[in-house]
Amino acid sequence: HVQYAKDSGGYDGIARVIVKGGQIQKNQNKLVIKDAAEVLLLVRIKPLDEGSRTEASAIKNELATLPADYEKLHRPHALQHSNMFLRSALDLGAASQWKTTSTDDMLDYIHSKGISPLFLEQIYAMGRYLLISSSGKYPPPLQGIWGGGWNPAWLGGFVFDSNVNLAISAISTGDLSECAQSYFDYVKNVLPGWRLNAKNYLGTRGFMVAHYADPEKGYLNHYLNEYPWMYWPGGAGWNFMPFYEHALLNGDTVFMRKEVLPLYREMADFYEDYLVKGSDGYFHIYPGISPENSTRGSHTLISKDATMDVAIAKEVFEHLLKMGKILNLPKQETDKWKSFYNKMVPYRINQDGALAEWVPVDSPDNYAHRHNSHLYPVFPGTEFLQPGVSPDLLKATKVALDKRFTYDTESAHGLIHVALMACRLQDTVKVKTNLDRFARRNYFYKGLVTSHNPEHNIFNLDGVLSFQRLMYEMMVFSQPERITLLPACPADFPDGTLKGVRIHGGHKVDITWLRGKLGSATIYAGKEEDCEIRYGNLSNKVSLKSGKVYSCNDQLNIVNIR
Repeated sequence: HVQYAKDSGGYDGIARVIVKGGQIQKNQNKLVIKDAAEVLLLVRIKPLDEGSRTEASAIKNELATLPADYEKLHRPHALQHSNMFLRSALDLGAASQWKTTSTDDMLDYIHSKGISPLFLEQIYAMGRYLLISSSGKYPPPLQGIWGGGWNPAWLGGFVFDSNVNLAISAISTGDLSECAQSYFDYVKNVLPGWRLNAKNYLGTRGFMVAHYADPEKGYLNHYLNEYPWMYWPGGAGWNFMPFYEHALLNGDTVFMRKEVLPLYREMADFYEDYLVKGSDGYFHIYPGISPENSTRGSHTLISKDATMDVAIAKEVFEHLLKMGKILNLPKQETDKWKSFYNKMVPYRINQDGALAEWVPVDSPDNYAHRHNSHLYPVFPGTEFLQPGVSPDLLKATKVALDKRFTYDTESAHGLIHVALMACRLQDTVKVKTNLDRFARRNYFYKGLVTSHNPEHNIFNLDGVLSFQRLMYEMMVFSQPERITLLPACPADFPDGTLKGVRIHGGHKVDITWLRGKLGSATIYAGKEEDCEIRYGNLSNKVSLKSGKVYSCNDQLNIVNIR
């Protein structure tokens, strides 16, 4: 039993020890077991709101009712877990090595030689395992449900300006609706706190999401002069975007109407209160923040018209307009959203030809930074990937990514973040290079959990959790009624198959490749729609019917429908 010294909480930890054969004796504070054929430990740790009380008796009674048989305990768990785990799988032909190659040998290999098929398979699988295991009452914070020490960096909490965002990035593409629900339930639980933040700090309706807040209530409680997080208007849009993506990936208009639309309507209320219309006729955003960077020479994050803030505001109104068409919303409402969308301040291309991180010309870029917030319109957003985007903006975005890539972040999640953006820009060189960096720098502990920095510095899950999303983005990129196959697969990537990727429209896809080129693809249609399939310079428009399975060859010809 533990009662915390600095708050009212605590916990009880109870273990039931079951021995088959042999002897068990109590020796002071130890149990000594000799000659046992099997020892089964049933452990329950119960958090307590009031550490002055104990629930030990109740916990012992609960443990006493469990069967003293490992297989009986394990079987139902394994069935439920494997059902989730096996919905998607990466196969690079390394199955025979799983039992013959030790983890130590695998890690030694990648440290000296870079990625291997075994490494890629195991980290993909481990990411799914960790995501499933650490999603429950809460989604995974920085350290999931584990910890590398008693005093973790950043208190092991929820950091909402890339860490949580990347950690949960595979919840829907990986067809893990249970993990998605864990994230959605958590966010909905802290909405009252996020509303209160907006009201108290900014005097607005809607939500204000700090990058770091009270994990139970969502209240902003992280104050530093150089980190004025009460002025981050883009936080809500970034953290609500997975709701919208989930609705599209599952083709679920009921979820869209019931869960997504109300949140986005409140965000529109926030922007109506917060945006400032300038003499130039455009809506501006200030104060604002580009996490966690500042303009060259500045000692505070606070800024005007941070590109990320502008991009997220535009995305909120764009998503509302799209939902307006899907859900047949009133024209008066959609017209108002359109008026904001059309008048957001334009992005700026700086003197280096790069997409500027801040729109004002007197805000010089600081390229030497681990965050890439201004590239939000490429990932996780898609504004710059839509038909009709300005070629100049797209070119400037590539230059901006070049600048960040040259900086070469040390953070594991930063490497994956850059690689995800490179996937969307079909830059296989950057994808391949960051995979190599990810493998060689000793981010991986022997348990295959990642550290934040190289050489096992700071236990952190977001690197290994976001790796799944990187595999999906390398092999399949989807938007409504459009699927791109192998957009960012390097030519020398190991041959293989990726199964069970959920794509826009409620469909799923399996894909195989050989020497970096398409072998075949199979689409499991979730609803009826016309969908354009793309691969390189090839394209084919297919009329999908719900429940049908479509197989295509390397020329995108449909060779089988069943």
